[in-house]
Amino acid sequence: MMKALQPDKFGRFYDSLLKLIRIYLVGLVIFMVFRILLIWFFGNSDELSLYKKDLFKAFWVGYKFDTMALAYTMLLIAVFMLAGFLVPARFNYQRFMNLLMRWYFVLSYFILIFLLTTDFFFFKFFQSHFNLLVFGIVEDDTKAVLQSVWSDYPVIRLILMFIGIIFLLSWVFKRITEKRYNCKIKPLWAKVVFILLFSGIYFLGLRGSVGVFPLEKDDITISPNNFINSIVPNGPFALIDAIADRENYSIDPDMGKTLQRYNFDNNRQVVESYLGKKLTGLGNPLDSLFSRTPKDPFLEQNPPNVIFILMESMSNYYLDFHSNSFNLLGSLEKELGNCLLYRNFLSCHNGTVHTLEGLVVDTPLTPLSQSKYFNHSFSTSCALPFVKKGYHTAFITGAKLGWRNLGKFVEKQYFQQVEGNSSIMEKVAGASESEWGVFDEFLFSRIFDCLSESAKNNQPAFIFGFTTSNHTPYVHPETYKPYPLIMPQSVVKVLRTNEEIARKNFTNYQYANDCLGKFIERVRNSPFGKNTIIAASGDHNTLQLFDFSDGQLLQKLSVPFVLYVPEQYRRNFSPDTRIFASQKDVFPTLFNLALSDARYANMGFNLFDHSISRDTHFGINAYTTAFDDVGAVIVQNSPLFYKWSSPEERALKPVNQNEKPELTTLFEKAKAYTAASTLLIQQEIQENEKAKKQK
Repeated sequence: MMKALQPDKFGRFYDSLLKLIRIYLVGLVIFMVFRILLIWFFGNSDELSLYKKDLFKAFWVGYKFDTMALAYTMLLIAVFMLAGFLVPARFNYQRFMNLLMRWYFVLSYFILIFLLTTDFFFFKFFQSHFNLLVFGIVEDDTKAVLQSVWSDYPVIRLILMFIGIIFLLSWVFKRITEKRYNCKIKPLWAKVVFILLFSGIYFLGLRGSVGVFPLEKDDITISPNNFINSIVPNGPFALIDAIADRENYSIDPDMGKTLQRYNFDNNRQVVESYLGKKLTGLGNPLDSLFSRTPKDPFLEQNPPNVIFILMESMSNYYLDFHSNSFNLLGSLEKELGNCLLYRNFLSCHNGTVHTLEGLVVDTPLTPLSQSKYFNHSFSTSCALPFVKKGYHTAFITGAKLGWRNLGKFVEKQYFQQVEGNSSIMEKVAGASESEWGVFDEFLFSRIFDCLSESAKNNQPAFIFGFTTSNHTPYVHPETYKPYPLIMPQSVVKVLRTNEEIARKNFTNYQYANDCLGKFIERVRNSPFGKNTIIAASGDHNTLQLFDFSDGQLLQKLSVPFVLYVPEQYRRNFSPDTRIFASQKDVFPTLFNLALSDARYANMGFNLFDHSISRDTHFGINAYTTAFDDVGAVIVQNSPLFYKWSSPEERALKPVNQNEKPELTTLFEKAKAYTAASTLLIQQEIQENEKAKKQK
C-alpha cells in the first residue's frame, strides 16, 4: 500500500518542480515589492511621467535580473531534483525534498529580504544601490559606523520585522511544500522533452539573456534618466557587482589594463588626449603631467602659510536653504564676504577616505592606505612641493589615526607632523570628542597653535586639516549654542527622512561651518592674517535628507570650495567663480598662489590662470561624472549626456550625443583625465616596488 503511494522518479521531479515554480513566484513578488518601494519613496512622479516606456522597460529588465538572482538561489535545489533520478524509487526521497525545500528557502529568502532591506536603506542614505562604499562597515571605524546605524535607523523595529518574516516564510513554504502534485505525463519521450525543456529554461534563467552575452552590468542602462536605470538592478546583484568592482578596481599597478579599459593604445596617446596637444621628444609621456609654477621673487621673499581644510559632509546644496531664521552658516556667513566661493565644484569621490587620498596624492586608485602600498611615498603628494620649498608640513585631523590606516599612510606623504584625536585631546585644553573624533572647534584650535609654532621657528607652514563633526550620529559639544534653525515648510515637505534626524544634521552642518568661519576670522585678525591662505572644501555631499532628480545631478554631487587669499597675494587677480571645477584643481591653484618655481603633479588647472579659456575648465566627480558650461556626462560603457536646460538654476536635461557634439569632447576629456591620473599612480607604484627590490 505504502509503496503504491510513492511517486516514481519522474513524479518526484514533477512534484518538486511545481513547488519550485510557486516558490519562484513568491521570490518575484518580493523583488517587485522592493522595486515599487524604491519608486514610491525616491522617485519623482513628474519626472517619471516623461519616461513611461523606459519605466516599463525597467520593470522588464529588472524582472530578468530578479529571475537570474532567483535561479542562482534555487540552483542547489535544482541539482537535488535532478539527482533524484539516481535515487531508487523505493526511498521516500520526496519527503526529504519537501523538508529541504522548506527550510532551505526559509533561510535563503530571509537572506534575500535582508539584503534587499539593507540595500533599500543604503539607497536611502547614498541614493545608490550597494557600491564600493558598502565595505566601509568593516574598513571604517566599525564601532562608529554601527553607532550611526543605531542612531539613524529603526534597528529594533527592523529586528522584530525580520523575526516576523522568518515565521511568515516558514508558514508560506510549509503550505507550498506540503501540497502534492500528481504527474499526468505518461510517454517516456514526453518526460525526456519535459526535463530537457526545464534544463534549457533554467539555463536561460541563469544567463538572464537569450543573446550572445549573459545579463550584465551594462544592461542596467536602459534610459537617459539615471533614476530609472537605478531601479533595474536588485540588492543581491548590486552587492555582487560591488564585490566584483572591489576586485577589478583594487590597487592594480598594471598599466596595460588601464590602457585597455579606457581604449587607448599607449601612454603618449592618453597624455596627448588629456592635454589636447601633441607631445614633442621621446621622453616618458607621463612626465608631461608635471608642471612648474612661475619663478616669483616676491613669493621667494614672502612665502605664505597655506592651510587646506577637508570638511566632513560639507554640502553645497544646503547653502541654498540658508536664511536668518534657518541659519546653516553660522560665523562662516560673514567670512564668505572675505573669501571666494565656488559653487560649480565637485569632490574627488563620494566617500571620505577616497576623497582624502585623491587630494593628498591625486589618485583615482583607492584606498591606498589599506593596500599593500600604504608605506609608499608618492611624488604626486600635495605636501612634497611645500617640503622642497622649506615649509613645515603638518596633517592634523580630529579622527583617529588608526582609521583606515590613515596615520601610517600620511606619514609617508612628506608630512613632517601628523596628529590625530589623541594628540588634540592631550594638547588642547577642554577638548572633547564624539564617536568619529575630536569636535571641530578643538581641531581648529590645534591648527592655529601649529601655525603659531611654525611662525616661532621662522618657517612657513602647510597644514592639511580634516574635520569629523558633521557625521552621523550628529552630536556636537554641549557648550555649543546653535543659531536659529526654523525649518521652512518648503524644506520639510521634501525631506526623505524624519524631521528629528534632519534637525540634527542641519545643526551639525551649521556647527561645522561656524567653526570654520571662526577659524578664518581668527587667522584673519591675527599676525598671520596678511600671509596665510586658507582653502576649504567638502569630502562629499550629504545625501541622507533629500532626493535628487536627474536634472539635479550637480546639486547631488557638488561641494563648495571656499578660498581666502590675503590682499598682497591677490596679484593679477580677477577670478571667475562661476567656472566648473573640482578638487583636481585645488592644489594646482594653491601651488601657483604660494610657491615660486615649484615642480608639482598637475592633473588639474590653476583657477587663476587667465591663459586657460573658460570652456577648457571642467569638474569631475568620482572619475565618472563630468560637468562644464555645456552640460554633463556620466562616463560609462553607455555614456549618458545632459545639457543645461536652465543655466541659472543649473537644471539638466538628457540629450542625444549628436545633439551636443561638445559633450563628446567632455566625455573624451574626462576619460583621458581618469586614464592619465591612473597611469601616473601606477607608474609611481611600479617605481617604488622596483626601488624596494633593489634595496
